[in-house]
This record gives sequence, C-alpha cells and structure tokens, in this order.
Amino acid sequence: MQSRWLRFCSCQLQRRNNAWWQRTVSLSRATQIQFSSTLMGPSYDVVTNRFRSIDSDDADSFVRNNRKTRFTSKHPSNSSANESSSMPTSNEISQSAQRLLSMNTSLSKNGYALRDFERILINARENKNLLKKLHISPADARTMLLIPPQLLQDVHEAVTHYSKIDDSLVEIDIPLNNHRGASGNNIIENDPAINTIKKKVPGPMVCALLLELIGIPQYYSHISTPTSSTDSPPIMTVHSSQVDKIIECSLLTTAALSNTCRVGKNSLIGYDFNSQNIHNAHNTTRTKTAAALAEEIWRSISNMQIIYTSRNRSSDIFAEPNLQRAPVRIGRIGFIGQQEYHPEYNPLMEYIYDVRDVEDEENSVVGDFFNEQDTISDVEEDFDYGNDLSHVPWSPKDQRRYDQSLMIFNSVLNAYAALGSSASGTRPEVRREMVMNCERLLLEVVAREKTKPSPETILRHVQPDGISFNTVMKAWAGMIPKQRVDSKDEYAKKMARATAERTEGILEMMHEYHEKERAHMNTLEAIKASWRERGGRSNTLVELTKAPNGIPATPNTSSYNIALAAWSRSSDPDSTAKALDLFKRMVQRCNTACIAREAMIIDNTKVTHGKDARVFNALPDSRTFTALLSALNKKSSTFNEDCDLVLSIFVAMKEWDEQLRWCSEKKIGPPHLFCDSNRVLNEFTYNALIRTLSRLPSTNSWDEHYECCKKIDKIIEEMSEQAVIPNAITRGFGINSWAACAMKTHSDKSRVEQCAEKASIHLNELLHDSTKFETEKSVMINAINDVIILYGKASQPMKAVEVFETAKERQLYNLQSLAAIVDSLSKNSYMAISHADKAKQYLIEFEQDKMRTSPLLVFPDMKYTKMYNSVISGYLNCNKKDKGIVQAQKLLSHMIESHESNPRHLARPNTTSFVLVMSSLAYVDGPDSLERLLRKMESLYQRRKNINPNAPDAKLVANVEPNTFACNAVLKAYARVGNVQSALKLLGRMEKDKNLSSARPDVNTHAIMSTLLSADSSAKIDSDAGRHGFLNVSVINLKDLNLNGQDLKPTAKSFESMMNVYTTSGTAEGAEKATELLRQLETMNASGEISFKPERFLHNYNNVINAWCQCEKNGDASVSASEKAEAILDYLFEQHHNRVEALSPNNVSFNLCIRSWCQSGRPDAADRAEQILRRKEVFAKEHSNVFIAASDYNQVIAKWRDDQVNGPDRARKLFKEMDEVYGNAAELTARPNIVTFNSFLDVLAKSKHRNLAEECEELLKEKNELFKQGKSTILPDIISYRTCIDAWIRQWHKDSPQRVEALVKDMVKKYSEEGRKELRPDADLFNLVIKACAHATVSWHEDVEKEGSNTPISIANRTFALLRGKNKFNAKPTHATYAFMFIAYKCHLDYENSRYTQLLTMLWKQCISDGLVSQFALDSFRDSVLDYQFWRAIGGKERFATLGKTDPKTIDVDDLPQEWRRNVKPPRRRGKGTK
Repeated sequence: MQSRWLRFCSCQLQRRNNAWWQRTVSLSRATQIQFSSTLMGPSYDVVTNRFRSIDSDDADSFVRNNRKTRFTSKHPSNSSANESSSMPTSNEISQSAQRLLSMNTSLSKNGYALRDFERILINARENKNLLKKLHISPADARTMLLIPPQLLQDVHEAVTHYSKIDDSLVEIDIPLNNHRGASGNNIIENDPAINTIKKKVPGPMVCALLLELIGIPQYYSHISTPTSSTDSPPIMTVHSSQVDKIIECSLLTTAALSNTCRVGKNSLIGYDFNSQNIHNAHNTTRTKTAAALAEEIWRSISNMQIIYTSRNRSSDIFAEPNLQRAPVRIGRIGFIGQQEYHPEYNPLMEYIYDVRDVEDEENSVVGDFFNEQDTISDVEEDFDYGNDLSHVPWSPKDQRRYDQSLMIFNSVLNAYAALGSSASGTRPEVRREMVMNCERLLLEVVAREKTKPSPETILRHVQPDGISFNTVMKAWAGMIPKQRVDSKDEYAKKMARATAERTEGILEMMHEYHEKERAHMNTLEAIKASWRERGGRSNTLVELTKAPNGIPATPNTSSYNIALAAWSRSSDPDSTAKALDLFKRMVQRCNTACIAREAMIIDNTKVTHGKDARVFNALPDSRTFTALLSALNKKSSTFNEDCDLVLSIFVAMKEWDEQLRWCSEKKIGPPHLFCDSNRVLNEFTYNALIRTLSRLPSTNSWDEHYECCKKIDKIIEEMSEQAVIPNAITRGFGINSWAACAMKTHSDKSRVEQCAEKASIHLNELLHDSTKFETEKSVMINAINDVIILYGKASQPMKAVEVFETAKERQLYNLQSLAAIVDSLSKNSYMAISHADKAKQYLIEFEQDKMRTSPLLVFPDMKYTKMYNSVISGYLNCNKKDKGIVQAQKLLSHMIESHESNPRHLARPNTTSFVLVMSSLAYVDGPDSLERLLRKMESLYQRRKNINPNAPDAKLVANVEPNTFACNAVLKAYARVGNVQSALKLLGRMEKDKNLSSARPDVNTHAIMSTLLSADSSAKIDSDAGRHGFLNVSVINLKDLNLNGQDLKPTAKSFESMMNVYTTSGTAEGAEKATELLRQLETMNASGEISFKPERFLHNYNNVINAWCQCEKNGDASVSASEKAEAILDYLFEQHHNRVEALSPNNVSFNLCIRSWCQSGRPDAADRAEQILRRKEVFAKEHSNVFIAASDYNQVIAKWRDDQVNGPDRARKLFKEMDEVYGNAAELTARPNIVTFNSFLDVLAKSKHRNLAEECEELLKEKNELFKQGKSTILPDIISYRTCIDAWIRQWHKDSPQRVEALVKDMVKKYSEEGRKELRPDADLFNLVIKACAHATVSWHEDVEKEGSNTPISIANRTFALLRGKNKFNAKPTHATYAFMFIAYKCHLDYENSRYTQLLTMLWKQCISDGLVSQFALDSFRDSVLDYQFWRAIGGKERFATLGKTDPKTIDVDDLPQEWRRNVKPPRRRGKGTK
C-alpha cells in the first residue's frame, strides 16, 4: 500500500501528465552540483553555522537540540497506527529545517556544500556503532554512501514537508557574513556577530538545499567527473536500510522541481541553479535550469547499487498459490490446458516436455534435484540471499523502488518538457534545446544494455514506460505554438511540420518496441502456462520466464492524441492528410488487435480487467476525434471536399459509438471500455465538429457560409437523439456561425433577417432553461450580444430591445451588451428618431447608475465615448433631421459640461464627437456655432498640451484636437454664406498655425475653397465642389489677412491645390477653368500679391496640358482637346520668344502634346502628332534641356496604325529614319528599342493590305540575325512573335496555320536551345495556332487527304492533343481552346459527315469535364451544331423552358451548372494577338 507521501507524489506527476519533453546535444562535462546563491538574490557576505562534528552521534545531538519530541518511525509505509500523534508538527519541521539549512554553506558567499557533505560522510564511515548496527565492514564502508540515520530522517521529514509547498513561498534565514582564517579553511564557530536576513523562496528550492546535505547530487557529480571519454559512469553503493529514504527525498524534490518549470505562481523558469561557490576549476558559464538539476538528481539515483547485509530478505517473497489456470491459446498451435489436445499434435507442448525431461536428468546427476511438488517457498527457506541475489525474485519493496526510480526519470522528462513548451515564453532556440534534451535522455535510457536486473542493481536497470514516451512526444508537440492558417512565418511553419513529424516518429518507435515485447511475453507466458499444467514448480522456471529484454512501452490513446494534436498545430496544407493517415493507421491497428481477439490469445483474467500491458489499448476516444477535427482546419482542397471530409468523420464517430454499444450488449471485451463516459460523441466532440464546420468557408461566398450553418443546425438537432444535451458553448457556436454568415450577405436585408431568426432560435433554447448553464454565463452573454448585433443589422431594433430586456431581467448582460443595443438602435434611427431616444435612455441610465454607485472608481474610457458617439451619429442620421441635430448638440453639450465639471465622468468627448456634430451643422447652420465648437476644441487641446504627462490626471483629459475634418466643416459654413475673408483666414491658419498642426489642408479643403471662390455662389458644397462654377479670384483681398501681426495669407501651394481640383477633373470645363485661374495667378504674382517660384508656373502649365490630354483620353468630344493642349504649347513658345525663359517649353510639354494627339480620334491625329515631333526636333537642336527620346517616335509610329491605308508607309518611313539618325546615338534613350520595333510590326499587322504578314515575318528573322551578329540591339521578344502570328491570322489565308505553327516551333526551339526563357510557350500561344486554323480559308468542301498533316484540321488536332496531354511547358487547355476547336471543326469538316456530330459532342463533353464552358465556348458550340443537338447537349429544352428560354440564342453560360465553368478564369491581356 502506498504511503501518504508517495500518493502525493503520484498525484503531482499525474496532474502534469500533459507536460512537454525535449532533446539536446551531448552532456557538458559533469561538475560538482551546488545550489545557486543567485537564486537567493544578490551576493551576500555570508557566515554560517558550519556543522562540524567528530562522529555521527555529535551530528545527531546537534540536530536534536531543543526539540521537544523525536519522531523515529521507520519507512512511512510501515508507520504505526498512532502516526498522526507522533508525527512532528509543521512548526517543528520548520525549526528543524532551519537548523539543517544552517549546515549547508552553499548559501554563503564562500561556502562549498560538497566539502560539508564529505566531512559528514567521513564521520559516518568511521562511526563504529553505525557500522556494527548495519553489519558493514570498515573496508566496505570506505566506498559506500553512508549517512547518519538521524540526519537522513530529518532531511526526509523536511523534504516531505516542503515538497508539498508549491503555491507559496517559504521564509528561510540567509547568513550575511562568513569569517574565515587566512588559509580559508578555519571557520569561526558560535560567533555572536553572525547576522542573518529573512528570504522567501519556493519550497522546491528548500528541498534542493536539504538534498545537498545527504550528498545528492553533488557527491555523485564529484565522483563521476570523467578522466577520459571511455570512462563508464561510477557506481555509488548504498545500504538497503537507507536507500528508501534517499529515493523518496529525490523523488519528492524532482517532482517539486518539475512543477516549478511550468508557467505560474512561483515559477522557476529562467533561474540559474549553478552555484557561485564552486571552486574556480569547476566554474561554468552555462545556465543550469531546474530540469538540469533534476536530471543530475536522477543520475545519482540511477547509478546506485543496493547492498544487503541481513538475511531476512525472504520475508518479502511470497509463495505462488497453486491456482487453477485458464486455458491459453497460442495462435494457430492450439490451447494449453485442455486434455483433448494430445501432445503429439501440439509442437509447443512437446517442446515443453522435452525441456523438462532434460532438466530432470541434469538435476538428478548433480544431486540437486527438487521434487516437482515442492513450492517456491519451500525452496527459498534454504536459500542464502546474502551471498547471491541474482536469481532472487522481486519483492513488493523492489518493485516500489523500481517504480520510484521510474517516477524520478519521468519527472526529469516532465521538467524538460515544461521548459520546452511554447507556453513557457522562452526563445525558440531555448525551447528547442530543452526538447532535444528530453529526447536525448529518453534515447540514452533506451540504448542501455539490456541485462537481467537483481534486487541489488534494480535502480540501474530502469526502462522507460509509456508515460516516458508520451512525455517526449508532448514535448515535441508543444514546442511550437499553434499556427494560424494564414500565417506568413515560413520558419514557424517548417518547425511546426518538423515537430509533428518528430512526434509521429516517436510514436512509431513505441509501436516497434511494443510488438517486440508483445511477441516475447506471449511466448514466455505460453511456456509458463504449459509448465504449470504439468505440475512443474522448480527453479528451472526462473530461467524460462526471466524478465524480457525489450522496452515495456505500449502506445495508448494518449499517444495517438498527442501526435494528432501536433499535426493540428501545424499550418502546413499537408497536415490534414498526415493527420488522417495517422488516424487510419490507429483504426487499422485497433481492428487488427481487437479486444475480443486479445482475450483469446493471452490470459483472460488480465485482459478482462484491462491490466495487461501487451493489449493494444489505443482505442479512439473523444480527444482523438477532437484533435483530428482541429487538424482539418487547414484548407487544402475545395469547400465541398472539406465539408464532405468533416461529415465523413462525423459518420465514423457515430459508427464507433454504435460498435461500442454492440460490444457492450454482446459482452465482448473489457466492460470498463463500454461505459457512457467512453462514448466518442459527447458535448466536446460535437463542439469541435461544429467549430470545424464553421471555419470551413474560406471565401466571401454567402452560399458556403449558409450551407455550413444549415449543417451545424442539423447536427445540433441530432445531439438530442444521441442523448447528448447541447450546452451553452454548442449554442454559442451556432449563433456565432449565423453571425459570421450575416457578414457575407453584402447588405441583403432579407438574408440578414434570416440569419437573425436562425440565431434567435438557438438563443431561445439557451434562455429557456438558463439555470442549466449557470457555469457558462460568459458564453450565454456573448451569444446574447451576437443576437442583438444581428437584429441591428437586420433593421429589427425592437427585437434587439426585447432580447436586451430579457437579458437584464436574468442578469445576463455586460458592457458589451449595452454597447450592442446602443449601436443597433442608433444605426436604425433612420427608421424613427425614437430608436435614438431609446439608445440615449439606456446610456443615460447606465451613466447615472455608474456615477451614483462608485463615482471615485470610475475611469473614463474610449469604450464609453464610443457609445455616446454612436447615439450622436444616430440622431444625425435619423428621419427627422432638424430635431436630430438639436438632440445631438444637446448630447455633445452634456458631454462637454460633464467632463469640465468632473474629469472622471463617463461622458468624456473626443475629436470624433465634435466632428460628427460640426459636419452636420455645416449644411444647416451658420458659421457662428461651428466657430464656437472649434474654439472649444482648441481650448480642450491646449488643456491637454499644458498638463504634465506624468501627472495623475493626465489620462483623464479629453483627447480632443482640431483636425482637418473639423476645419473643413467650418469652411463649408463660410462657403454657404460666401464669407471669403474668414475662409482665407482659416485656410492660412490651417497651413501655419501650430495649434492646428493636425488640420493641414487636403483635397477636400481645396475643393471647398475652389467652390467658395467660384462666381456661382449656389454651387454645391461637397467633395466634388471644386468641379462646379468658375473661380472668382478677383474677390480675394489678401492684404486684409495680415491680422494682429500674423501672416495668415494662404501660400502658393494652396492656390495650386485649388487649381489641381480642376486639372484632375478630366473634363473640358475643368481644364478651361484651370487655364483661366493660372493666368490670373500669373498676374497676381507679377503684382506681388502672392509669391510663386518661376518654375512652378511651367509645372502648372504642363498640368493644364495634361488636363486636356485627359479630356482627349476620356473621349470628350465637346471640344478639340488636343487643339487646346497645342495652344498652351504655342503660348509657351510665345513666352520663350519674349525672353521669358522660365516659361520655355520642356520635354514634358512636348511629350504631353504628342500623347494628346496620339489619343485623339481625329483622322489627322497621326499627322498632327508627327508635326509636334518635328517641332521638338528643331527645338532640341537649340536647347540642351530638350532631347529626343525613343518614346516620342514610338507613340507616333504606333498612332499610324489607325490609318490603315497610308499608315504602313508612314510608319515604315519613321522607323527607317529613326534607325538611320538615332541608331548609333550617344544617348541610349534615343536609340530605337524593342517597343519601336513592336509598334512598327503592329502597324503592319493591323493594315488592310493582305500581303504584309510576309514582311512582318521577314523583319522578325532579320532582327534575330542582326542581333546574333551583334549589329543590332533589338532582340525580338514574345510580343514580336505574337504580333507576327496575329498578322498571319488576319490574312485569312490557307497557309496561315502552317506559318503560325512554324513561328511557334521557332519560339520553342529558341526557348529550349538558346535558353530564351521569355519565349516560353503557354496555353495562349498554342491557342493562337488553333485560332489560325479556325480563321483559315474554309476547306470542308476540298479533298483534305491530299494535304496530309498540313491541313488546318490536322494542325488543330495536333495542337489540341499537345495541350490535353502532358507537355514540358505545363500548358493546359483553356476555354478559348475549346471555342477555337469548335470553330475549326465547323469551318473545315463537312457537317454531313457522320463523324462531325460525334466529334463535336465528344469535344463538348470534354469541355464540360474540364469545367471550361465559357460564354465564348458556348457560343462557338451553338454555332457549330443544329438546334436539337444543342438542346440535347445542355440537358434538354424542357429544362430551360421553365426559365422562359426556348430560343438557343437566349441561353447564357450563367444558366448552366456552376460545375461546368468552375475552371474558367477571367481573360488577361498578355500581348498582341490574344483573343
């Protein structure tokens, strides 16, 4: 029976069974282990009461000093019945611990705990009384770890006490001074000057200090310092009477240290357990964690050898009762234990008989044969265990020691795993090191040599169990935090995938060890059963049934759950497939090793109760499916596929429960597996299923979200049928999914109303019996808030009020509920102003209640201000504008007065509060009220600026600052009344006043000013105001704006911005007014009223030219925009001739005029553009700031494309002229480039002349050859080839398909052989080949067989087959591919041919199968077949008659199933010649 301390430790380990585990690099050199004095705070000058005694009796007397009682019971498990009365009190243990700690000098500055223990150890080894009592010779004692019994007892009591203190701090004394002699060895004892301070430390730290008094772990670290790399770990011998307490102290300490490695109160994460008191030779700069200290403690225990010196060990061995054994089945061999199976038919039985006969003969020869009827207890009476324990069976005490040692090992793994968890908050590289340490420790133990353990060496042969493997798996799984699906951290993604793969790898390792152990144990058990059936009971059985050499690690359900959880943390798209594959393997192994089959193979008694470790107990449970569903959140396929996958798992869950129910009814397998608590379908798995479904829609599709919501509702309805009551979380997920669906309705009120009604059904179920969900109150409140918001979006504010009133009655509301109802009512005030009144009522009631109950505890916050602003906005948008504006002003005034009278008042305004009201007043009120509000904003802003940021009331001041929106509202008010001077004054302040630093003019400011200066005073004041009316600059009186010595005149930049309102309008009217304003500003600059830099006028004139250019681009036919642009250029030429150099035209001026003419649709536009080019060439010869660029010629050459008669000749002339004049120009920008060449080819390709395709192809070949010879810088690109291809297609010639195919082959050759990556063919290029076939001369009436493989049909089929098959260009058919194929068949096949209809029908089916039915493909197919064939191909005429469409031409692609057009992509222009 376990003692109290062992039960406590076991509970501690089980509570942290979900810790994390790790692996690291090779161990650093072991040194003496000291407790770090840095943990106690800064370095202290320490003097301690050093324990110095001559023998152990003195040590005992020292410890017993001033104690009233003495507890001297033996092992806790053997304590007497009056244990509670004899157990020392907490106060006594505390006093004893303080005396013990005073013996440990590692707390002092120069202390050395190892030296202290060595003195204690020497005294104990020389204590004759102790040696005599323990039957130890002086020679054996010199190599043993021997501790004074009383000291060990006191340490054990103290560690047992302090290991339980993990949630509070322990106060201990820290010495301040340490007096040493000159040599540093003599300690001055009993010095009254010694001073100590009190220090509070966690209980595990006290345990570690106490453990140092018995030499753990520093003594082993000292003797294990390697002298060479081949040295094996030393063995530390311990007497059997002391080993139990040493193990118990170590177990409690490691468990306590493991607990402190987690995040929480009194956590020791980040503490360094290296001592500064170790000799300099052993100093280390590496930080020692609590896990590292726990590992050293475990190594001390795992290398202990137990010495037995008494002969009473036989009392621990129990005789095996002679019980009737159940028959055992060995696979296909048969049963052992049934008489009907004769030995000659059972090979295994025959083998057992032969072995026994051999043993009988050997025993008879040596004269040491035991009778078959002798029991094991009879044999043990005459066996001397004091000399040889190698064949002694384990006693319960041995098993307990083994279990405790294994628990210490698991505690170390747990500590490393906790430090490696992402919850620890440490750096990723530190976490990875901890996890690798954890794995390294596991693999080190697994790799140990497997030898037969004895009671002496039992601690040295501990093997990891399933918990050990699971802990390391959890360490890997928890190292990386859960990744978001849209995470951009590629390193974290790779690490998450790597950790999941590592976790799964450890699981497979467990399976490997499990299968080996299983096969070995089954064989041994069969041998043992057969031996017993024959009556054999001699010691020969010991050799036959010796302990297995494998690893007793059996994968269980937690093992698979950990691996699945690891994959769920990864954001890798493949994680879903990996998790599913792992789950399938789990189910497959369950089916292979089902419980019923296990019951027939091995001992029924153990299997029935689920105690046999060889049984595969990894049955899926609710956590398995929850982890699997969590891993399905990564969208790796379409929505429908993901949805089907989730629902298939739901079906699997129901089938699994049905299988368990059937097994339970048939009484197959262990009964404990089929109880209701083991059902897979419970509230947790249902919630995980619903959560996964709600996350499946990855687009803004309403259909996907609606489909998911319907499935979720159906699942919730099915829960009651499965006897699972939906909880608040379930209903909350249902409400949340409908709320998410409402966000995808795109303002469709009917759909929002539908979502609100569906969500309200779930809410009514929640409120129907809210007492059931008292523990889930927060979930219910969130659900209520979601429904209120939904009703607000659905324009049903009164229903939202009903829900809120119900929530108030049941005390199920919070501040978010109030914000939701206020927002819902305010947004629907356009229906009735009473909704805004109701919102204000709720808000004022809350304000009064809050300020009445706790006025001094209230802190104004943005969340309160938002609610006030929401009500203000509701009033401003209500159906009664005048009344609403008045109420909004009153509420703002209430906020201002409340804040100024009490800074802690909830109603604190911000900038938005003012701007909302001012923006509305600008349209209905005069400027006086807005000026007052602006002054109030400035006043509050000055108050905030003048207060000290560190003052207590600094955070209470309103965050109000005048901004551009507020000033624009005042400007609008000025514009309404025509107050130009005030507007200009405010504009000047906006540009220069420091108090308006956040109110700098923007485009709306200048638009308002443009309207204000307009001659049309009735112009509309809005964001487009500057585009109406004519600027009346003559009303500006800038001289009056120098008020109070402040220069408040607007800058030139403001006037430019006003003009830009017109130049960017894109209309002829705006360009005209911009021109007039520019001329007036030029006059004002000459008179000195404003100051413009001269170059700014040229910039502005270019802007006006650009404005006319935009008019030409927009197709404004009301005026010749290009003529106006050229007129501005003429004006600049005139100023140049008048010696006004600042207004001389520049490159931009010429380029804009050329562009304007190139965008014009006039017949003479190309000729006018060329004239501007000639003017620029002449001007450039005289002025160095103007130069010819290739873009000038490119525009003009491209423009000649519009003249399909004379265009080719004029373009050819310009191209040759440019090549001759600028081909070798020093300025690279003037040389012809690839754009020039492509523009010229485009002119030829678009010409009406039918013989220019040949010229295009010749030019293409010529440029390729010249570039290859180094005589040209122009290398034809893919656009050049596409332009030539387009030229051949436009020829409508019979040979066009052949010439196009040849050009494509030339591109493929250059791409493959010359490495021209830009010429890589794609689907669009191959489509052009098919298009050429479709546009070639009709040949259906000709004998095409004579042409062989060069007919249009042959070329089209060849190209189509290339696209449909696998090609090195990865080109696939598109919708245009099928469309051109339909046209090609129509033009070149005889429709009376029997193959015609079959080919087109087959092609149409392929188009549907590929999901490439576009409108283009549909039209092409319809034109290629007869009407009845078309109706049959699309599903029948009756199907579309219900839609009112009986004419084939009325059928659109949108009328066809979405699946048919799923892969159709919107067209994108990639170059010349594409469709």
